[in-house]
Amino acid sequence: MISSVGLWWVAVLVAGLPGTWAAGSDAALRQVRAQHSSVELIVADEEPDRERGLWIGVRFRLDPGWHIYWKNPGDSGLPPSVNWQLPPGVRAAEFEWPAPERIPVDPLVNYGYSGEAVLPVRLTFSCEFPSGTMKIGASLRWLVCHETCIPDKASLQILLPLGEPDRRQLPEWRRQVMEARNKVPRPLPKSWKTGAVSRAEVFVISVRMDRPAPEKALFFPSDVGQVNDSAPQEVVAVGRDLKITLRKSDQLSSEPRALRGVLTFPTGESYAAEFPLRPDEGAR
Repeated sequence: MISSVGLWWVAVLVAGLPGTWAAGSDAALRQVRAQHSSVELIVADEEPDRERGLWIGVRFRLDPGWHIYWKNPGDSGLPPSVNWQLPPGVRAAEFEWPAPERIPVDPLVNYGYSGEAVLPVRLTFSCEFPSGTMKIGASLRWLVCHETCIPDKASLQILLPLGEPDRRQLPEWRRQVMEARNKVPRPLPKSWKTGAVSRAEVFVISVRMDRPAPEKALFFPSDVGQVNDSAPQEVVAVGRDLKITLRKSDQLSSEPRALRGVLTFPTGESYAAEFPLRPDEGAR
């Protein structure tokens, strides 16, 4: 079996080969139908605000059974990437990543999104707004996978102010962008205490919460190659204390100082957390 990192590098090499990306469209359109997916640009508002900026979303719609990837794809894959074409004085932040799903692709486990996913991005503006029609362009690349993976790309563009019929879709676009932002993991509450121990073959992360700990939880590591993504996660909840045992990756070459990632609960809550690592004092 090819290792998880090996599969990841295969995807990198394929993505880098000239001519391997299937063209969604050479023309700059707002939306494009690609292979087993469609992708489009949507906005939450059509008038920029100097204080709040402008929220834009890259929306993917995936065919049943197909998925795209989170920033850490898990055992294999690549996350979507974008190169923005913006007017002078306009800057784009990085993608904000909603909490992902754990997607089994036997014998692997990937982290990503199925069905429909919106990746929100905040645009900021200098003191002078662009005058007239503002063009926002995006050159996108992504990998869409089922039992096989297909690299794809698209050049998208949206014009502000919006024309018809796009303006009629603005309330729904705003809802979708805000919904995606609400799914972006929040910082862990300050009252919660985190820790982690490193044992021979596993990491054990722990959280002391301000309420009874849930019996189910998932941890999505932010960094590739630290955790065995396909191994089951053992969850133990006692009172306000939550512990999750994570099997170490076979590719782990040195002990990290901390495990960073996203903690999710069945309620839909998700938190970005860092778990400082210490040696297991009980180990012999």
